[in-house]
Amino acid sequence: MLIVIGLLGVGVVQTLWLKAAIDNRKANFDQRVYETLEEIAFGIDNLDYKPYIEEFLSHIENDSNYSSSSFPSNIQFPDSVQHLHFPNGEQVPHHIRKEIDKEEFERLYKTQIQGFQEMLVREMITLRPIEEIINIQQLEEFIRKILVRHGINTEFHFGITEFADNNFVYVSQGSDLAELFHTSYTTKIFRKSLFDGHKLLKISFPKQEKYLLLSFIMPVLSSVIFILMIIIAFFVSFKIIFNQKRLSDMKTDFINNMTHELKTPIATISLASEMLKDKSITANDSSRLRYAGIIFEENKRLANHVEQVLQIARLEKGEIQLNKEERDIHSIIRSLVHHFDLISQDYNAIIETDLLANPSSLIIDEMHITNAIKNLIDNALKYNDKNPLIQISTKNNANGIFISVKDNGIGLSKNNLNKIFEKFYRVQSGNIHDTKGFGLGLNYVKSIIDAHHGTIHVESKLKEGTTFIIYLPYKN
Repeated sequence: MLIVIGLLGVGVVQTLWLKAAIDNRKANFDQRVYETLEEIAFGIDNLDYKPYIEEFLSHIENDSNYSSSSFPSNIQFPDSVQHLHFPNGEQVPHHIRKEIDKEEFERLYKTQIQGFQEMLVREMITLRPIEEIINIQQLEEFIRKILVRHGINTEFHFGITEFADNNFVYVSQGSDLAELFHTSYTTKIFRKSLFDGHKLLKISFPKQEKYLLLSFIMPVLSSVIFILMIIIAFFVSFKIIFNQKRLSDMKTDFINNMTHELKTPIATISLASEMLKDKSITANDSSRLRYAGIIFEENKRLANHVEQVLQIARLEKGEIQLNKEERDIHSIIRSLVHHFDLISQDYNAIIETDLLANPSSLIIDEMHITNAIKNLIDNALKYNDKNPLIQISTKNNANGIFISVKDNGIGLSKNNLNKIFEKFYRVQSGNIHDTKGFGLGLNYVKSIIDAHHGTIHVESKLKEGTTFIIYLPYKN
């Protein structure tokens, strides 16, 4: 629960952080757009209509009505002249001569007149249609350059309104009027004019959200990746913990089974030994041989149990050495069937063979392959709730031989099919779990087949039986 709460907390914090980062990126984008608009407005004031003023004033300067011969030769200024300023900005001092020569007066007069004329021309120009004042193509390129300089390189649309916010006198190609009307990116142009008719420049960015997300893709992607890594690590850790718990339970079960399996022959040997000590019993040769035989068989059984466990341990460590030689797999199967003749009678079992592989010789370790097939036949006898019918068949292809061991036993569920080759795993179903064994047999079989570079496959249905199919290559 602590890990789950911690993961949820990390997810919430990351989400809030991403939201705050996106909001900050949006605010930064807005700030850059407003700086761009300010620069555009300043550029329009100083670049676009200034040539009109210069051209108009040049016509005035060439007008003969404003020539220097129009001024009187000598002008008397009143005392108030002290409040006047020369063109260079200096105030006329008290002690200056009240007479100013013709040339100086003409220069002062022309400067003041030109300033007034420039103001009037600016006012006149800003009242003209926007297309006559500004080259729209140049304006669009001008806006694009300034946006790029401010780090904004995405599609934009713009429009210009006059007299009212929704009275568009110009919109760029492909613009959405509703989008331009509601945009917050707007600035006043011709700001120096007193009678500009409320001209506004409006800019919209139709792909703004996508642009912001793409500009933020790496932080978002890295954050998502790290969160996913934590979640994956969380689930993997839980899986490992549950697997370890299951393995621990299986080992405990294995130890209990092994203890039971070892105690039975030990108890039998102990009882037989006690009987041999009894002189009244051992006086009879047949009785003595019988109990000695029991001790020998139970001792052999103990040795087999120990050897089985040791073989699994060696297989895990890779210490087992396979003695591979060319052997006839059909001969091995016939020997096994003969070995199970007496045992099958106790189970009322029938073992059938259908050996069709040709050629039937393989490069194998005879002892381990024999033990593997023997293990499958033994399971087919033990895990059966009726008279066992075991069918052993072989067939081949160009590369190897298929060995099939089919029974009519209790079968396996789909859940068990995926686990039966695991070490210590034993099927728990009814009284079948009481069947003796360590849960190592099928794990040993698979390990031996793998060591021969073969495969083993199982098919099964509950209450219908199980089929094990071994494939061994000719060359391994």
